[in-house]
Amino acid sequence: GLTGITPPWISLYTEGDMQNFHTDAPHGPLAFVLSLSREGEFLGGETMMLQPRILEYWRGFDGNKGIECSSIMRFIPPAPLGRCVAFDPRVPHGVNRVFGTQDPRKGRIVIHGWFNQPETCWFGPWDTEKQDQTSQRQRLKKLDVALEPLVETLGTGEIGRVMGYLAVRLDVDSEGLVKEVNAVCDTLQADWDDFRGIIGYDEADNPVLEDAA
Repeated sequence: GLTGITPPWISLYTEGDMQNFHTDAPHGPLAFVLSLSREGEFLGGETMMLQPRILEYWRGFDGNKGIECSSIMRFIPPAPLGRCVAFDPRVPHGVNRVFGTQDPRKGRIVIHGWFNQPETCWFGPWDTEKQDQTSQRQRLKKLDVALEPLVETLGTGEIGRVMGYLAVRLDVDSEGLVKEVNAVCDTLQADWDDFRGIIGYDEADNPVLEDAA
C-alpha cells in the first residue's frame, strides 16, 4: 500500500476561478482531492479528467461516429462535504470554472495532495517481536523462490515494461496459506517503447506480438 502522504495543500475557488488541464506524475502514484465544500453554494467546480478512450484516441477510431463532451471528459462533482477522490495523477485533469459566489466561505474549498511511499502493509495479528532472525530468513527465502519464475519471465523480453502502480491484497489464513489474491488498485499501462505483448502463436508456433503503434 501507500504509507505516506505529501504535505497537503488547500485551494479556494470563487467566481471565475478554474484550473487548466495538467498532470502531476512526479509527486506520487495517486493524487487525492478532499472536498470541504457544501452543496448548492456555487455552480461548476467539478474535477475534470480525460476519459481513457481519449488517451488512446486513434486505437479503434470510428470516423462514422461523433462524440460529445461526456465521452471526452469526466466531471466529478465537488460536493458533498467530505468526498475524497483519488486518481492517477498521470491522467490530464483540471477544475471546471466556478460560478455563483465571491464569498470565500461558500466557494470550492479542497485539500489536495498525493499518496506515496509504497511498501508492504500488514493488517491483523502479526507479532514481529516473537519472530527470530532465522525464521525471518526462512520466510524471505520462500518469497524469493516464489518470485523467481516471475523474475525470469520478465527477463526474457516476452513481457514488455509497464508503468504505474499496482497494489495487491493477499488474504493469509492461520496456517500461513494464501486464501485469496485481489488487485485493489491498478494503474499499470504498457510502455509503448518496450512493448512485448504476446497475444498468441502462429501455425509455426512463433509468438504473435500485439501491435504497439
